[in-house]
Amino acid sequence: MQEIEQQQRTPDQETGEEQYSTGRSRQVTRRLITADLMKAHITLLERRFLLAKQSDLFRLVQHHYHRLQSWHDQHTGWRIQRSSTVIRLVRHVSAVTPGHLYERLREPKDFAALTWILWNAENRQLTGRGNEQQFLLSQLADQIQEQSAQGTEGSAPFDFRRPGDRYSVQRALQYLEDIGGLQLVDGQTREWVEQTGNADVLYEFTDVVRSLVAALHPQMVETVAEHLSDPATLLQPALLPGASGTLPFIRAWRALMLGPAFFRFDDPEAFSTVRTHAETIANELLETFGWLLDIQRDYACIVRASGTSTGPVTALTPYGTNDQIALFMCQSFRNQIETGAWPAPDSYGCVRVTVEDMAELFYTVRERYGENWGSEARSKSSRSLLNDIYKKMRQVGLLRGPDMSGNMLILPTAARYAATYDKPDPNTPARSRSKSTSRRINATVPVQLPGLEDDEVER
Repeated sequence: MQEIEQQQRTPDQETGEEQYSTGRSRQVTRRLITADLMKAHITLLERRFLLAKQSDLFRLVQHHYHRLQSWHDQHTGWRIQRSSTVIRLVRHVSAVTPGHLYERLREPKDFAALTWILWNAENRQLTGRGNEQQFLLSQLADQIQEQSAQGTEGSAPFDFRRPGDRYSVQRALQYLEDIGGLQLVDGQTREWVEQTGNADVLYEFTDVVRSLVAALHPQMVETVAEHLSDPATLLQPALLPGASGTLPFIRAWRALMLGPAFFRFDDPEAFSTVRTHAETIANELLETFGWLLDIQRDYACIVRASGTSTGPVTALTPYGTNDQIALFMCQSFRNQIETGAWPAPDSYGCVRVTVEDMAELFYTVRERYGENWGSEARSKSSRSLLNDIYKKMRQVGLLRGPDMSGNMLILPTAARYAATYDKPDPNTPARSRSKSTSRRINATVPVQLPGLEDDEVER
C-alpha cells in the first residue's frame, strides 16, 4: 500500500495565512465602505430632497451623515438639514451663475407664485396653525391676491381673473408637488385654472415645504435680488457683493459643485486657488465622487462619466434640436474669430458681441443646417428660435446677456464644442436618410479659441 505524504503546516504559516485572509477581508470591506460613501455623496448632491419613502437612499445618507457633513464643513461650508422624513443639502452661493433648470417654472410670475405659497406655509407656522397643513386652493389664491396687492411699487399684483396668473400658480403648485412639498388630497387643479363651475382643490403641505422655509436666507435673497435687478451687472463678474468674506477655497468648491463651470472672469482670486492646488482638488474630487476635474486657462469644470446622472446641472448633448443648434453656434463662433470677423477674446477668454452679430450668425447657421432640424424648429420664426437657443446657451454656461444695450458675452466654455453632421450613406434609401439625419451629429471637445494659448496665468 502506497503511503500518502501529508504536508504539515507550521504555526508561522498558519498565522501568516490568517493575517493575509484578514487583510484581504479588510480591503474588501474598505472598498465597500468607500463605494457606499461615494454613492451617498453623489445622492446628497444630485437630489434636491431625499424623502423617507426613498428608503434605501434615505438610510444610506443617514448612515454616512457625519462623514458627509464633515466633508462639506471642510470644502463647501454647506449644511445638511435632516429630520425623520426629509434630508436636504442646503447650498449657499457665492456667485450668481446658471446651471440649474426647473422646466415647471417658466416665467417671473411662476417664481413669485412659488414664493407666495411658501409665505403661506410659513405664516401657518408663525400663527400657530402649524398642524393645519391642509388648505383650499381658492383660499390660498385669495390670500396671495390680497397680499401681493400690498407689495412694493412696480411689482404687478396677482389677479386671478387673468388666466396667466392662474397658470403661474398651477405651475408653482405642480413644482412643489413634484419635489414632494405638496400632496393633492382632493380635486383637480386644471378645473380651477379653467374656472369650471365652483371647482376647488384641497392640498396638504409636507415637511419638504418646512425645509424650504427653514433654509430661506432673507439677507442673501435681498443681495441676489439687487444684483439681478441691476442691468449694469448682467455682463459683469457674477461674484456676489460680500462673498469676499468667504474663503477663496470655499468659493471655488461651491462654484465647481454648482456648475456648469467656474470662470476666472467671475472670481480670479478663487480661480487662482484652484490652479495652485489643482492636483489636490482633482484627487479629492475623484476619491469623493469618482469625477474628474478639467482645468483650462480661463475656466474649470467637473467631468462626469458618460451616461451617468449630472443631477440638476444642465449640459449639451447631441440629442435635441436646440442642443444641436447650440453646438453649431459654438462652431461658428470659432470661425468668426479665426477669420477676424469678430474681435479676439479678452484677457479672461470672453468675447463681447452684439445681438445683431448673433442674429446674423444664426441666420447663416440656419440656412446651412436647418434642413437637419426637427419640424418644430423649422416652423418657428428665427427670432423665436434664437431666443430658445439663447436660453439653452445661458443655462449650460456658454453665454450671458443680452443686456439693455444689446451686448452679449460669449464665455470661454464655448471653445469646448465643435460639431458636424454625418454625411448620409449614398446606398441608404432616401426615406431612411431623412428620418435619421438630424440624429447623427458628431460633437468634439475641447478646442481652443484663437489667441488663447495656454500660457502661464499670472498669480
